[in-house]
Amino acid sequence: MADDDTQWLTDAVDGAEGEWTRGTISHGNFDLWCFFRAGSAGTAPTHMFIRPVAGGDAAAQSRGITTTVLREINPAQEAHYLQQALEHLAGQEDNPLDAVLSSSKKPTDEYLAALSLRYEQLAESGIRSPVQRLVEITGKSLGTVKSHIQSARKKGYLEAVGTKAGGQATDAAHLLLGTAVKITEDDEGTT
Repeated sequence: MADDDTQWLTDAVDGAEGEWTRGTISHGNFDLWCFFRAGSAGTAPTHMFIRPVAGGDAAAQSRGITTTVLREINPAQEAHYLQQALEHLAGQEDNPLDAVLSSSKKPTDEYLAALSLRYEQLAESGIRSPVQRLVEITGKSLGTVKSHIQSARKKGYLEAVGTKAGGQATDAAHLLLGTAVKITEDDEGTT
């Protein structure tokens, strides 16, 4: 958020990675800003700010943030709105991996590597159900996609990340698809 009007939001969370949602409460007299840390979509916000809306009812705003105003706040609903927005964006993405996933008839190594990378991307984006999104992308059944994820883990293309849902695509998956970041000698500190 580079906009000067919203720079205070970025400053308030010390530049933490995440998403802001904006809602209007108290009959349009106040804005509610909720911050969700990256990867926590679908849970409660970590920061909430309420500000008067320019042009709002001066009498209502002069009463301040009353308990009536606060009762209108529903963090679960704000999380739901963010989740819907993330799912919409993930559905709109023009991801080159989707072509590999939707065209594959068998779980080839390329398909399993692409599945691993896309699974990692979806999980990191905060989508509540990355597996369900993969079902939509691949056109395969839920059971089949889950089985393919297990196959990707067994073949070393996807590894678990602690107890967190999702996983991380391995170097083998990146190398197979040519998405690995090449390290030059200068990057390693040698010449």
